[in-house]
Formats: sequence, C-alpha cells, structure tokens
Amino acid sequence: MSTKSFLHNVVFVIPTMNNTEGLKDLLGDLSTGYQEAKVVLVNNSRASLHQKLDISSFNLQIMVLDQGKNTGFAKACNDGAEIARGQGNPEHLIFLNDDIRFTTEWVSECLETMKRKKWFATTPLLKRPAGELENMGYKVLPEGKIKLLSKDSDGSIDGLTAAALVIRTKDFFSMKGFDERFFAYLEDVDLFLRAKKNGKKFGVSSDCFVIHQGQGTSSKMKPF
Repeated sequence: MSTKSFLHNVVFVIPTMNNTEGLKDLLGDLSTGYQEAKVVLVNNSRASLHQKLDISSFNLQIMVLDQGKNTGFAKACNDGAEIARGQGNPEHLIFLNDDIRFTTEWVSECLETMKRKKWFATTPLLKRPAGELENMGYKVLPEGKIKLLSKDSDGSIDGLTAAALVIRTKDFFSMKGFDERFFAYLEDVDLFLRAKKNGKKFGVSSDCFVIHQGQGTSSKMKPF
C-alpha cells in the first residue's frame, strides 16, 4: 500500500500540552514519512500552540485546536476526532501521544492488518527507547488492575493502548468516543472493554513498531 493510496483516508489526532520538543520531533517524523498528511493538534495548554511552535515548518496539513486549558486526554482526543471528521470524514483516525517516535513506515502495515483480520482497531508494537518491547496490549485482572502483555497472547487481550492507536472512524463515533469522565489514563481501557462487550475485534500489528518515549506530558502534570 503506497503512502498516496491511503493518506486521504486517515487523519492523525495528537493531544499535547507541555511537551513541545517531543511534539516537534513527532511532527518531524510525520513530515518525513507521511508528507502532506492531515494532522489535528489539540493543545491542552493555556498558551496558543502557535506561540510555541512554527507549524508552517512541517510538510503537513495541520489544524490546531487550542483548548485554552487542560481538558484531559479523553476530551482532547474526542474534540480532535470531531475536527478530523470534518476534514473529509476519513475512514480511520490515528491517535498519537506527543512522545511517540518512528523511523520506519508503519501506518500502511496497520491498515493492511486491520483489513485482513477484520479488526476495527490496532496498534503497532510499542517499544521503549532502548528497543525493548513495552507492550502487546493488556489484560484486565479480576481485581481491576491492568497487566501489560510482553508477548503475543494469540488474540486473547482486553485492550490496546491509545499511545499509537489506529481505529475506524465510524466505530469510534458509534461508541461515542472516549468517556470524558476519565481525565487522564484508563480511557483506552474503558473504550476497549466496551468494544469487546459489543463483539468488536482488535489486536496488535506485530510486523511494525513505534518508539514510546513515555510520560512526555504526564510527567509535567500536577497530581490530579
């Protein structure tokens, strides 16, 4: 699948707050690998993103949504998805944390895997900066805790992390997006528990990966 054949069917949605350097690096990766891709940046800081970043320096079609305050990850994603839906109603949304990095093309592999396996959502492998695997989805334990999986569990997973999530737009909106009562964290767990309850299929695209720097924004947030 060539870049040109699928970019008109996807929009990248990136919530951000204080991790300006991480966001700059991510946009550089997107600008190199997915030239002219549509990107919605949802800015959860008080200052306008245009004051902190030269948007025009990237070879991307970028729309900025300044929230004026920290509205939380779930609402930022939902608001960004609404903007993305207005940009030609793309077939897929791609949610990215602002601390994701990559050097290889991974989106087309995810889309091909979704089509082949009839999944409504997928993620690439998430690796840590040193190269070790971060997770291949997770299980929800009986006591309510989450166990990240470090190896393929033959599709027996309860959910995917939203750090680099590819999801069909119609399904995201049919489930009314992320529950905004989850201000930060666990919104993806809730989404996939609802999806699994409704019989939707999903999994990890294990033939591609991205690097998750980890807590690029959350480490700078005050306790909530």
